[in-house]
Amino acid sequence: MMSKNVVEPLGIALIFTTATIGNRRRESDLRYEKLLQPESSRPDERTPLLQPPHSLPPQPKSHSLQHWLPYPDTRQFHNNIPSRILRKFPFLLEIWYWALTYWPYQLARARTAVWINSDPDRKAAIFAQAERNAIRVLRIEEWLSINIEHGLQHFILTRCRYWVMTVLCDVYLSHIAVGVAFLGYAYTCFPREQYQRVRRSIFLNNILAFLIMSLYRCTPPRLMPSSHHFVDVLHPNPSNPGATPPSDWANNRFQLTIAAMPSLHFGTALLIGLSVARWGTHLWFSVLGYLYPVLMFVVVISTANHWVLDCVAGLCVVGLGWGLNWVVLLLVPVEQWCLWVLRVEKPGEVMRISGEDVQEGNEVVVVS
Repeated sequence: MMSKNVVEPLGIALIFTTATIGNRRRESDLRYEKLLQPESSRPDERTPLLQPPHSLPPQPKSHSLQHWLPYPDTRQFHNNIPSRILRKFPFLLEIWYWALTYWPYQLARARTAVWINSDPDRKAAIFAQAERNAIRVLRIEEWLSINIEHGLQHFILTRCRYWVMTVLCDVYLSHIAVGVAFLGYAYTCFPREQYQRVRRSIFLNNILAFLIMSLYRCTPPRLMPSSHHFVDVLHPNPSNPGATPPSDWANNRFQLTIAAMPSLHFGTALLIGLSVARWGTHLWFSVLGYLYPVLMFVVVISTANHWVLDCVAGLCVVGLGWGLNWVVLLLVPVEQWCLWVLRVEKPGEVMRISGEDVQEGNEVVVVS
C-alpha cells in the first residue's frame, strides 16, 4: 500500500518534469519570438492598463467574452522573471491547467462525500436512492440484453489466470497517470489547436460528469447487495481477502462511492484513445489509441465499478464536451485578469521557422 501511495505521485511528478524539460524553448525559438513580435505589441512604459477586446490573439469560432469585454494588458510584465520562466518552459502553464481541471473536480466530489456522510439519516436515504437508481439501470440493460457485468467478471475470475484481474485493476487505478502522460505526449506531438481543444474538452467533461452524478446518484455493481453476486476486487474485506487494494489516493473517506453514472474512466479513455489515433505521430501509438478505450471498457465492467450504461453516458458526456468545448473560452478574459494580478505575461506559441523564411519574409503566425 505504501509503495502505491509513493509511486503514483512520484510518477506523475516525473511525467510533468519530463514534459516540461522536453518542451522547453531553445534560444533560437526565443530569438524568433522577439523578431516576429509586432512593433506595436512590444511592451513599453506607455502601455495602457486595458486593451480593447479585438487585440487579444484570435480564438476559434469567436466564442469568447474577449470580443466585447475589456481585459488588462499583461505585456508590461514581459520581462518579469515569472514571465521569462514561462516563455522558457511553457508546459508549466499546462500543469496549472491540469490542476484547475483535476483538483476542483476531486474536491467537489470529496465535499459531496463529506456532506452525505455527515448525517446518518441523509446517508441512508441517499444510498437507498442510489441503489434504486442502479436497479433501474440494470433493468434497462436486461431489457436491451446488454447486462454483461456479472458474466464478464465471473468469466475472468474463474476462467482466466489470477494475474489477469490484477492487471485489470492496475489499469483502472492508473488512469490518472495515463491521463497526465497523454497531456505531455499531446502537447509535444499534436497540432496545437487540436491539443487545446482536447484540453478544454477534458475540463468541460469533468463539469458535466459532476452535474450528472449529483442529479442521478448510482451505486456501482461492486457495492450492490450480495444477491447480485458481484465481487469488489479493489477493496479487501473478510469475504474477499484477495482483492487488490488501491492507493489512499483512490480509497479514502473523501471518495464519493455512489457515482457510477457516468463513467469518466471510459469516457476519458475514449477521448484519449481517439485523439492519439487521429493526431499521434507514431503508428504503434495510434494502434494503442484504438485499443485503450476497448481495454478500459473491459476494465470498468470486469472490476464491477460501472454498468454498461455508465459507459454509454460517459461517451455522451465526451461527445457533448467536445462539441461545446468553446464554452471554456468564455474564461479567457478571467485568465487575463488573473495573470495581470500575478504580474505575469502568458507565453505565446511560436512556429519554428528557418533562416530562409526570415530572409524571404514568409508570413509566420504567432498564436497565444
